[in-house]
Amino acid sequence: MGIQYTPPQNDSLVLAAIRQRSLLREQLAKIPPKPRHVPIGNLRVVTNHNRPQYYIVNSSDAPNGTYLPRKEIRKAQAIAQRDYNRNAADALKKQISTIDRFLADYRPGALDATYTELHPGRRVLVAPVHEPDEDFIAAWLHHPYTGKPFEINAPEFYTGTGVRVRSKSEVIIADALSRAGVPFRYEYPTSVKGWGTLYPDFTCLDKRSREEIIWEHFGLMSDPDYAEKTVQKIAHYAASGYILGKNFIATFETAAKALSVKQVEHYIRALLI
Repeated sequence: MGIQYTPPQNDSLVLAAIRQRSLLREQLAKIPPKPRHVPIGNLRVVTNHNRPQYYIVNSSDAPNGTYLPRKEIRKAQAIAQRDYNRNAADALKKQISTIDRFLADYRPGALDATYTELHPGRRVLVAPVHEPDEDFIAAWLHHPYTGKPFEINAPEFYTGTGVRVRSKSEVIIADALSRAGVPFRYEYPTSVKGWGTLYPDFTCLDKRSREEIIWEHFGLMSDPDYAEKTVQKIAHYAASGYILGKNFIATFETAAKALSVKQVEHYIRALLI
């Protein structure tokens, strides 16, 4: 089985290795045990007049083996399947063992530790090769910016962490991001081709890749004018490199269909953690 390793939640390489190991184990489990009634010996295959001919070779036979006529083709099939199953199982076990060794030896935080474990007086003298995640995230969260102002007398909605947003649905999204440990900025200004400056509802940080993913919630899709503007906005986002399902999440709501918490959590699991 190898050494079991619990990965940090933001290390995509480790998670990919664990998923691949699980897939390999599933494939190994599908290989049936050695079939019964398999003839003793090995299979020899030659080509004669562009057609394969089969021989069973064992220690009591001549070197070329005993020819199998067409009516005994099942014997050839049984030997061939036995040999294939054995080789496939060996290959899978070798790959699983390789992944086990990788997971046992790989420590994604080793590079950061060479910096964070320095004496504080030495650390201030050093420019790290890779800024530790904790420092990077803190700097990202505290980056100063000016968001879109709220209108006077606009309804007040606050997230669980005290961030003011514009709707109950945005509270749902913000609180789900916080529960999942996803850093975000609310209405961070973004330059969009053909539109100018837009303020996506949420700019989220993918801690695994340190890439930013924007999240727009379109909450008035029952309004034809709003829906038309939404389609145009999504097109402009795409022209600026924000592609739905890649670095752009969009959720929608109508008067008859409210935003689903499960849907929000699904997007977070799929694209952000």
